[in-house]
Amino acid sequence: MSLEDTIQSIKVSILKVQSNDGNGTGFIVSKQGHILTCAHVLVGDRFQVITEHGDRRSVEVLGKDETCDLAILYDKSLIDPPLTFADPATIAEGQTVYALGHPLGLDFTLSRGIISNRQRVRSGVSLLQTDVSLNPGNSGGPLVNDQGEVIGVASQTLEGGQGLGFGIALQHIFAFAAQMRIPINKAQRFKSL
Repeated sequence: MSLEDTIQSIKVSILKVQSNDGNGTGFIVSKQGHILTCAHVLVGDRFQVITEHGDRRSVEVLGKDETCDLAILYDKSLIDPPLTFADPATIAEGQTVYALGHPLGLDFTLSRGIISNRQRVRSGVSLLQTDVSLNPGNSGGPLVNDQGEVIGVASQTLEGGQGLGFGIALQHIFAFAAQMRIPINKAQRFKSL
């Protein structure tokens, strides 16, 4: 499958997340309707997701991990397929990475860059450092490899820096999903964890 076909097949699972005070991105991680996003995207007490087709849905917040900046939303009526997570052992510096999301509240946007550092630790959290273009609204969206597998979750940039974006590493995502008892898809060639 070409990269273009891969992106077309997964973009239906990328959702715009709206809260009282801003926008972000989330993506479907289970067939049961679980959506992963960043905790900092969820400001206020009412949250909606908007699908690629423009459907607006109210969602429930099932849990947050403020330390790692992760959150799980839930909408049992979602039918789009969940994304698959890569084997962490396949992630390498220099690897091409794609950020999928809704920067600045725009409709679906794709950006491309590379992994600059596969394990940058900030405030005790392991992050992927990348030069892919990340803007407000990308937070909570997936960072994916050439196969369309999730390798991290876009979370932050450094103020004043250019080409310094960060994504939450898979180890934190897997631990959070396990804690929340959410079944997630892992790549078939998985060797680690």
